Amino acid sequence: THAAVPPAENFGVLPAIYDAAISPDASKIASIVNYKGGYVVTIRELADLSVPPRFLALGDGVKPGYVKWANNTHVIVSYWQSEVYRNTPLRTGYLYSLNANTMKGDVLVRPPKAKGGTGSRLGKVTIFRQFNNVVVDWLEGDPDHILMAFSNDDNNNAEPDIRKVNIRTGKEHLVENGVSGIQSWYTDNTGSPRVGQGRLDNKDADWIMRIRSAADGKWHDSKDYPGLAANARIHGFTSDANELVINSYQGKDTIGLYVYDLVQKRITRKIYHNDSYDATGVIMSKGDNEIIGVRYTSDTDEVEMLGNNDTILGTMRRKYDGYTIDFVDQSEDGQTVLFKASNPYTPGAMMIATGRGGTPQNVGSLRPLLKSADMGEVITVSYEARDGVEIPAYITVPPSITSTSMLKNIPFIVLPHGGPYARNSKRFDDFAQFFASRGYGVLQMDFRGSKGYGKSFESAGRKNWVVMQDDVEDGTKWLRNKGYSDPKRTCIAGWSYGGYAALQSAVTVPDLFKSVVAIAPVTDLRTLKNDAKG
Repeated sequence: THAAVPPAENFGVLPAIYDAAISPDASKIASIVNYKGGYVVTIRELADLSVPPRFLALGDGVKPGYVKWANNTHVIVSYWQSEVYRNTPLRTGYLYSLNANTMKGDVLVRPPKAKGGTGSRLGKVTIFRQFNNVVVDWLEGDPDHILMAFSNDDNNNAEPDIRKVNIRTGKEHLVENGVSGIQSWYTDNTGSPRVGQGRLDNKDADWIMRIRSAADGKWHDSKDYPGLAANARIHGFTSDANELVINSYQGKDTIGLYVYDLVQKRITRKIYHNDSYDATGVIMSKGDNEIIGVRYTSDTDEVEMLGNNDTILGTMRRKYDGYTIDFVDQSEDGQTVLFKASNPYTPGAMMIATGRGGTPQNVGSLRPLLKSADMGEVITVSYEARDGVEIPAYITVPPSITSTSMLKNIPFIVLPHGGPYARNSKRFDDFAQFFASRGYGVLQMDFRGSKGYGKSFESAGRKNWVVMQDDVEDGTKWLRNKGYSDPKRTCIAGWSYGGYAALQSAVTVPDLFKSVVAIAPVTDLRTLKNDAKG
């Protein structure tokens, strides 16, 4: 007999730990935690985690972004709140600089007051600026400053400057003027602005990229750099100020990571390329900014260390076999690492380890009200679509089902993801586990159009939502034909694009599902298309 079903509210509770960070000297840990339904920033001494923490409540209506140490005394908290501008509620971001010793602090930068004057339309009011929390460079060599992207004009950061901000006083000064069409800035290992990238405010929202030469300090258009597209995904610079790390297909179907040399004006070497899955990012060493590892997603989020590089995380991955180990933060010397450990049926915990031989400490459970024994297993499957293409998918089963042979004629919820250019992975999903705890199987498929499986798989759905819909319906029919699902108790649910797929299925295959649940669905494709252009 299985244990009692966990209450529904246990799945809806905010994560106990939202984010955490280690001070550069590894003496303290800052966390954003859930306390009575709100968010609180806590500071704990790593020497003794049993000592009660110092804390600061973030306040009503505040949604956290992340927490990060700027130096050994000051913590930066990124947060969001809703503000009304011209009768429209907007999600507006700020940074809060907190002294971890005194627990006193203030908002780092606020929108300025308009100058006003005779005949001024604005008058003496605050200029609206939605993004007051964009950090360009943490300037690890300068513990008192960070580089931020914002402008003090009434253009809501359409072309943000780069400004150097004192994290103790909030005083700031201009480093680089904003440029029309540039919304994102990238710096090299010295903190010097080197690349600006963004989209123009025109009919086609054309991409542009500007690059500053390290030799003469002048800005050049990306058209002067063969093989470097204006919309190239940039991961930053290596320790060499002329080596830009970018995404590139290089004639393959999947995305790899390559170095583009800004002097030679060509790709000079491959960092990593997986023939089955798109690379998603790099891991840089502390201090010298060398690339020591790469990230990609197969069934789970994966990290592959390059060459002879092994890390404390590598040790933890071997120690916790079957768990996903997610890097969170590390100390300046790289010897103390903060990470999350979880698996598909374990919400997991925040852990900290010092040295490869050190015993990891449990900083706190992420969802302490949810127990692994009450969760269902997650099975990796694939099925054949009507045109013969294999579609990867995941089935979450009720906890009472302990073998595939028991998976017969049970109620099912088909749960296509949103995006639609997103993807699922084999990791803990509280939404799927909630339904599994109630006796439902849950099918989550990566229909064509899902990212991470290469260009041809994604592009097959990018301009063809019919094939994406077919893949969802074919997965449902596969469940029925395998005998896994009860056709009389099969539901489709989803939000965003998943909500669109749910609604569309009621039209295209009205007899396939007995109920349809659409959460915040896409219902007006013409408006969606116009929004995407802007």
